[in-house]
Amino acid sequence: MKGQLFAIFGAALLSGCVQIPRAPSINANGAIKWANGVSEEMNISSSGSTLTFASPQNLLSPGGITIFSRIDSARNGNCEYYYSESAVKTRMQICDSGEVTLIIEGQVTNVGSLARYVY
Repeated sequence: MKGQLFAIFGAALLSGCVQIPRAPSINANGAIKWANGVSEEMNISSSGSTLTFASPQNLLSPGGITIFSRIDSARNGNCEYYYSESAVKTRMQICDSGEVTLIIEGQVTNVGSLARYVY
């Protein structure tokens, strides 16, 4: 009984010492509102050549930065294509109308709309 109390007390103390790493922060100047209701803030570079997202953190993943770079030779009409630098088969199509399409390994996985913040 005494050993069980000691184990519970020790576990309680250790859980208070566990710290979740802070998620990286970005200076968001835009966001994508996806069709599933999720909004993701991002930083759009001044040239528009990169989109930087801060990945959310949880207990299993500390979070991080995801960067999409524009594919300069892949402009199609009023739409531009970006690829994820960490997962090359993940692409994003962004049209002048603000329509955003997320494509993973050739399959459309989400659609949404782009909003640029005006300060």
